[in-house]
Amino acid sequence: MIRKGEGLDFSQIATFDNFAGCRRTEISEDRLTVFDKDGDVVGFVVESRKGLLGRPYIEYLAVENRYRRQGLAAKLIQAIESKHAGKRLFISSEATNTAMLNLLKNEGYIMAGRIANANLSGADELYFFKHIN
Repeated sequence: MIRKGEGLDFSQIATFDNFAGCRRTEISEDRLTVFDKDGDVVGFVVESRKGLLGRPYIEYLAVENRYRRQGLAAKLIQAIESKHAGKRLFISSEATNTAMLNLLKNEGYIMAGRIANANLSGADELYFFKHIN
Protein backbone atom coordinates (compact mmCIF):
# COMPACT_ATOMS: atom_id res chain seq x y z
CA MET A 1 0.00 0.00 0.00
CA ILE A 2 1.27 3.46 -0.85
CA ARG A 3 0.58 6.17 1.71
CA LYS A 4 1.91 9.40 3.14
CA GLY A 5 4.87 9.02 5.46
CA GLU A 6 4.20 9.33 9.20
CA GLY A 7 6.48 10.09 12.12
CA LEU A 8 6.46 6.47 13.25
CA ASP A 9 7.90 5.41 9.87
CA PHE A 10 11.25 7.05 10.55
CA SER A 11 12.86 4.15 12.42
CA GLN A 12 11.97 1.68 9.65
CA ILE A 13 13.16 4.02 6.90
CA ALA A 14 16.48 4.52 8.70
CA THR A 15 17.31 0.82 8.30
CA PHE A 16 17.69 1.13 4.50
CA ASP A 17 18.06 4.87 3.83
CA ASN A 18 21.45 5.75 2.33
CA PHE A 19 20.63 9.31 1.31
CA ALA A 20 21.37 12.69 2.80
CA GLY A 21 18.45 14.78 3.96
CA CYS A 22 16.14 14.78 6.91
CA ARG A 23 13.29 12.29 6.66
CA ARG A 24 11.58 13.74 9.74
CA THR A 25 11.38 17.14 8.07
CA GLU A 26 10.18 15.62 4.80
CA ILE A 27 7.47 13.70 6.67
CA SER A 28 6.34 16.83 8.52
CA GLU A 29 6.21 18.76 5.23
CA ASP A 30 4.12 16.03 3.53
CA ARG A 31 6.82 15.39 0.92
CA LEU A 32 7.61 11.76 1.81
CA THR A 33 5.50 8.86 0.52
CA VAL A 34 6.07 5.26 1.63
CA PHE A 35 5.37 1.77 0.37
CA ASP A 36 3.87 -0.10 3.32
CA LYS A 37 3.89 -3.89 3.03
CA ASP A 38 1.84 -5.46 5.81
CA GLY A 39 2.81 -2.74 8.30
CA ASP A 40 6.48 -2.56 7.30
CA VAL A 41 7.86 0.41 5.39
CA VAL A 42 9.93 -1.12 2.58
CA GLY A 43 10.33 1.86 0.25
CA PHE A 44 9.97 5.61 0.08
CA VAL A 45 10.05 8.52 -2.34
CA VAL A 46 10.61 12.21 -1.54
CA GLU A 47 9.54 15.21 -3.59
CA SER A 48 11.82 18.22 -3.54
CA ARG A 49 10.46 21.21 -1.65
CA LYS A 50 11.45 23.68 -4.38
CA GLY A 51 11.44 21.41 -7.39
CA LEU A 52 13.92 21.70 -10.24
CA LEU A 53 13.72 24.83 -12.38
CA GLY A 54 10.23 25.42 -11.05
CA ARG A 55 9.05 21.93 -11.96
CA PRO A 56 8.27 18.96 -9.72
CA TYR A 57 11.35 16.88 -8.90
CA ILE A 58 11.73 13.50 -7.22
CA GLU A 59 14.63 14.02 -4.85
CA TYR A 60 15.03 10.55 -3.30
CA LEU A 61 13.77 7.07 -4.08
CA ALA A 62 14.77 3.98 -2.12
CA VAL A 63 13.54 0.42 -1.71
CA GLU A 64 14.83 -2.02 0.87
CA ASN A 65 17.24 -4.52 -0.76
CA ARG A 66 15.10 -7.62 -0.31
CA TYR A 67 12.11 -5.94 -2.01
CA ARG A 68 13.94 -4.63 -5.07
CA ARG A 69 13.03 -5.70 -8.60
CA GLN A 70 9.40 -6.29 -7.60
CA GLY A 71 7.92 -3.11 -9.08
CA LEU A 72 7.76 -1.12 -5.83
CA ALA A 73 9.96 1.73 -7.08
CA ALA A 74 7.79 2.07 -10.19
CA LYS A 75 4.67 2.25 -8.02
CA LEU A 76 6.24 4.94 -5.83
CA ILE A 77 7.17 6.99 -8.91
CA GLN A 78 3.66 6.54 -10.31
CA ALA A 79 2.18 7.79 -7.03
CA ILE A 80 4.11 11.04 -7.44
CA GLU A 81 3.22 11.26 -11.12
CA SER A 82 -0.48 11.04 -10.26
CA LYS A 83 -0.18 14.35 -8.39
CA HIS A 84 1.33 16.22 -11.33
CA ALA A 85 -0.95 15.73 -14.34
CA GLY A 86 -0.16 18.14 -17.15
CA LYS A 87 3.33 18.86 -15.84
CA ARG A 88 6.86 17.79 -16.58
CA LEU A 89 8.30 15.72 -13.71
CA PHE A 90 12.08 15.48 -13.18
CA ILE A 91 14.22 12.83 -11.51
CA SER A 92 17.95 12.04 -11.51
CA SER A 93 20.26 9.09 -11.00
CA GLU A 94 23.95 8.31 -10.82
CA ALA A 95 25.16 7.15 -14.23
CA THR A 96 26.38 3.91 -12.61
CA ASN A 97 22.96 2.93 -11.20
CA THR A 98 21.92 0.53 -13.95
CA ALA A 99 18.76 -0.65 -12.17
CA MET A 100 17.48 2.92 -11.80
CA LEU A 101 18.37 3.80 -15.38
CA ASN A 102 16.42 0.77 -16.61
CA LEU A 103 13.47 1.69 -14.40
CA LEU A 104 13.38 5.23 -15.76
CA LYS A 105 13.54 3.98 -19.34
CA ASN A 106 10.70 1.52 -18.69
CA GLU A 107 8.61 4.27 -17.08
CA GLY A 108 9.00 6.54 -20.12
CA TYR A 109 11.51 9.07 -18.78
CA ILE A 110 13.70 10.96 -21.27
CA MET A 111 17.25 12.05 -20.53
CA ALA A 112 17.48 15.82 -20.10
CA GLY A 113 21.14 16.26 -19.24
CA ARG A 114 24.26 15.22 -17.37
CA ILE A 115 26.48 16.80 -14.74
CA ALA A 116 29.95 15.29 -14.99
CA ASN A 117 31.61 14.09 -11.76
CA ALA A 118 28.71 15.41 -9.66
CA ASN A 119 28.78 12.66 -7.05
CA LEU A 120 31.34 12.00 -4.33
CA SER A 121 32.17 8.75 -6.09
CA GLY A 122 33.07 10.70 -9.23
CA ALA A 123 30.04 9.34 -11.09
CA ASP A 124 28.06 11.61 -13.38
CA GLU A 125 24.51 12.55 -12.37
CA LEU A 126 21.95 12.05 -15.13
CA TYR A 127 18.71 14.05 -15.20
CA PHE A 128 15.47 12.78 -16.73
CA PHE A 129 11.97 14.12 -17.29
CA LYS A 130 8.56 12.85 -18.25
CA HIS A 131 5.49 14.74 -19.44
CA ILE A 132 2.71 13.54 -17.14
CA ASN A 133 -0.66 13.15 -18.88
